[in-house]
This record gives sequence, structure tokens and C-alpha cells, in this order.
Amino acid sequence: MLVNYFARGQYLVCMPELTEKLGLAGAVIVQTLLGAIFSMIAFGGMCFFDIEKWSLLQASMAHCALILVAYIAVGLLLHWFSFDIIPILIMAFMIILVYALIWLIMYVLWKREIREMNRLAEEYKKGTDTSED
Repeated sequence: MLVNYFARGQYLVCMPELTEKLGLAGAVIVQTLLGAIFSMIAFGGMCFFDIEKWSLLQASMAHCALILVAYIAVGLLLHWFSFDIIPILIMAFMIILVYALIWLIMYVLWKREIREMNRLAEEYKKGTDTSED
């Protein structure tokens, strides 16, 4: 909606190209279905993090690549950007940048949480060691 507002000066539910092809109702239905499919792909890709042989970096790269491919495919189908290489590269860069930023924030938060859990476990361990004496 914001892209349409800044590009065309009006809030539109779907891109005009998609609405012209499918009508408003059809465009909304297709956009909703493709959005749901993209969400399922992104969520399903979390299984990469369950592969024990993979490092966090491998799982993250695979998940990011899956999201990148799915987003580009959905974006092209919904006319969010054109089939030209420059818009695709710009979107790919933006997706990778946002993914990396979210990953970094989550990494720092989880690292802090694990550090706190380890500290509490050490305190608990010290408390049970002294009570046994």
C-alpha cells in the first residue's frame, strides 16, 4: 500500500497491473493466497535449523535463500516489481539486508538469554552444593 501511495499518490490494495489482469476481487484472492504460501514456505524453512549436522550459519544461509527465492517469485507474480534485473537485484539486496539485521538482533537477544540462564544455573548449583554439606 505504501509503495502504491508513494509511486501513484493513492492507497491501493493490489498493484494496478494485477488488478487489471484479474479484477479487484481476483487480485485480492491471489495476493492473499500467495502471501499465505510465502508465509508457509518461510515458516517451513525453519526446519533447516533442526538439522543437527548443520551449523547455525548453514541453516541461516539456507533459510535466507529459501525466503529470497520465494519472495522474488511471489513479488514477480504479484507485480510488486518488474521482471528487469535491476529491481530484482535491489529487492534481493533489501531482503538479505533485512534478514541479516533480524538475524543479528535475534542472535544478540538469545545470547543474552542463554548467558542469564547459565548464570542462574550456576547460582542454583552453588545453592544446592552448600545445602548438601
